Amino acid sequence: MSEDRVATLASRLAAGELNRRRFVQRAVVAGLSAPAIAAVLSGTAHAAPGARLASMTLGRAQPDTSTLVIADNMSGGLWLTIDPSQFYEISPSALMNVVYETLYHLPDSSKPDEFEPLLADGMPEVSEDGLQVTIKLRSGVKFHNTGNEMTADDWVFSWDRLKTRQETPSYLASYWETVEAVDPSTLRLTLTAPNPALVAILTSSPLAVTDSKTVREHGGTGLPAAQEGEGGTPGAGEPDSATAYINENSVGTGPYRVVQYDVDTEVIIERNPDYWGDAAAFERIIWRNVTDTNAQLELVQTGDADIAFSLDPDAVAQVEQDENLQLLTGDTISLEYLALHTQEDPGGPLARKELRQAMAHAVDYDGIIEELLAGAATRPATIVPLPMAGSEELRARAYETDLARAQELFDAAGGGDVTITLTYAPEYPGQGGVDAETLAAKIQSDLQQIDGLTVELDPRETTAWIDGYRASELQFTLAPWGPDYPDIQSYVEPFGRSGQGVAARVGYENPAVDEALDRAVAAEDQAGREAAYVEVQEALIEDVPFIVLYQPSDRRVARKGVEGLATHFLYGLQLRYASKSG
Repeated sequence: MSEDRVATLASRLAAGELNRRRFVQRAVVAGLSAPAIAAVLSGTAHAAPGARLASMTLGRAQPDTSTLVIADNMSGGLWLTIDPSQFYEISPSALMNVVYETLYHLPDSSKPDEFEPLLADGMPEVSEDGLQVTIKLRSGVKFHNTGNEMTADDWVFSWDRLKTRQETPSYLASYWETVEAVDPSTLRLTLTAPNPALVAILTSSPLAVTDSKTVREHGGTGLPAAQEGEGGTPGAGEPDSATAYINENSVGTGPYRVVQYDVDTEVIIERNPDYWGDAAAFERIIWRNVTDTNAQLELVQTGDADIAFSLDPDAVAQVEQDENLQLLTGDTISLEYLALHTQEDPGGPLARKELRQAMAHAVDYDGIIEELLAGAATRPATIVPLPMAGSEELRARAYETDLARAQELFDAAGGGDVTITLTYAPEYPGQGGVDAETLAAKIQSDLQQIDGLTVELDPRETTAWIDGYRASELQFTLAPWGPDYPDIQSYVEPFGRSGQGVAARVGYENPAVDEALDRAVAAEDQAGREAAYVEVQEALIEDVPFIVLYQPSDRRVARKGVEGLATHFLYGLQLRYASKSG
């Protein structure tokens, strides 16, 4: 372990950014000796545990029951944009759910099959062949700030803009050939194939409606820069430049509208006075940028915030014993995983399947779940979370920690001295409250138990890490995943489909997987669909383009006066029904 990393850990311990247990965990997995650990702990024994909090500029404390304050880490690329046509991050999902609206939504994720119309007027009408879908729209819905009334043309523009910009979430519009406005209150989709998951897909935030008139007035064309001058749908000529305006102003229909977007300090949304439904409970909701998880909790304890978006697993008992706090828990369908590039460039030795399999056998999964997450997680066999189709059936086939088998596979892959680079974003909050730095050090330590394998750590600023991963430039990386929509397609398509989504990031291509995915969508019965998805998962287990570390339980903390608040596996927090009594 380098002197710089020792000094960094020691300074973070002294500042209260790490508790003693988390410091010891990081130091051990990084190779610091027991005497050295004891020396550091002794040297910082008198440091003020609240030093980090005391040095913060807290800004406004919540003034009354009309304001909700959420402490969250928003900087460093965690909140990139709240423009639906580009939105693909996990953390801002709670905001998107109350600023922008989709045709359908899932009010309560503990009831994952109970979808309800939101901006649709009823459920879809589907033709006998399953390819034509007609959806009636709610009437009297107005957009933020302008009073423009929502029509089917706004939906066509919004979805075409998503599709033609070719950003990461654009695959969500690939399930249909065309979308057209039959009349101002009716949409018609022509699907590429019958799709039983369509309603679930239509809950995804990138498929929210935006005010087409306003977006066009501020440079919205739907064209990425690479297509400048080539024409396209819905605009022509200049590339789309509306995102900056949308971030600052919002062009949606939700119960709240954006009034400030500064991820380095505060993001503020205020009650939409023209909302078509029940009035929002709060005059405003404020997200305050607090990068450290322990500092988030301290702000809730002191009453300077109402909710901490992240919670260190070590702090759970402390929250449970505090009569002023409530621990919010729930199941997730989120994952923390390792991505292994399967092509020679940039995968190098990882292009050999046996090496990827060896690595899957070297990870100490129980240590991660029991020690780092305090047991609040489970592990599926591959990228399909429990209890989705096939995940329970295949759970017994998950890779188990077996160092002898790992060494055997490593040697079969060619053996010798192999060096790989694990890239990660140190400040990225891993799923379940364990930060990426701790996980990366643990993975490095586990994998280097294979004789001949060296893992070099490559920490990067979050935006640079995201850009590199999406550009398929990283050999080996650690990443979180939250669902785009609550259906198995939200996993098997982006992780399995050749040339798309996450599969493209690691160069994964398997024609048999593509064929099974096509067969699943076209299956006429649920049994046929599930059988095809089992085939996909079996191939992913064999090929190991991804190693799933765990599927966490959701744990967040709020003050007792916050009511009607729940965790949600799509939105992180369901804020639509929250209020505050004091």
